[in-house]
Amino acid sequence: MAFSLIPDAFNVYNVGSFDAKTYFAELLRKVQGGAQVNISKNGKPVAVLQGIQSAKNQDALEAHRRILERSKKLTEKTLQNGEKLITSTELKELRDGGRKY
Repeated sequence: MAFSLIPDAFNVYNVGSFDAKTYFAELLRKVQGGAQVNISKNGKPVAVLQGIQSAKNQDALEAHRRILERSKKLTEKTLQNGEKLITSTELKELRDGGRKY
């Protein structure tokens, strides 16, 4: 490879569009290894090259964030002086809130 690729602490590479075009096969090998490649044109970010598994991981992290948010709401409503302050209908709404079908 004629130019050097140095990843940051999170295994992310930053390259220009010309180098991305020229060394596309090498960048794909890096992505297969779990890296992410940010592509810029004239110094402005325009694209991200990442593996399919990385995209799935992002979806999983977003789902996890939503679950934690709902769990916090449920905990806040449930306990106050040891009494339950949430109805079964509210509980079902919280449970079904993130479902697609």
